[in-house]
Amino acid sequence: MEGRFFTSTEAAEITRCSRRQLQYWREQEIVVPTVNTTGKGRNVYYSLTDLLALTLMEYLLSLGLSFEVCQLALNFLRAVEPKLFEHPLHNKSGRRFMLWQSAGEEALRCTEFDEQKAIAAIQDGRAIVPIQIEALGKRLEKRLQLVGTPS
Repeated sequence: MEGRFFTSTEAAEITRCSRRQLQYWREQEIVVPTVNTTGKGRNVYYSLTDLLALTLMEYLLSLGLSFEVCQLALNFLRAVEPKLFEHPLHNKSGRRFMLWQSAGEEALRCTEFDEQKAIAAIQDGRAIVPIQIEALGKRLEKRLQLVGTPS
């Protein structure tokens, strides 16, 4: 399954993102899929790694976060722990991250999960969004099963 690729239509159905979102994110180089130039024309294909990145974006956007914050989180995770995306359905690292608003700041920052910072932020009425790649991988796996794609 790790070597399987998905069309834009399949990726949209699996991740619950619209095809227009996928196109925009491709144009903005947020999630750039593998492009297959063989066969008729240019077909775009997404890997499981791409689907995990799309699942993360969809999750964060569904919480009402801005596109910029979602992009910041994805870029942070790719930079700090690129191995998190290597085997999206088999990631058992247990590493947790969070988007949080520190005291006196309006912008959210992405960091490794820190329980004390999270509790302090919540007690002060500031924003905190947990991110666990393993849980997102499980979400992706369930969606693959729902659309009839073997995992």
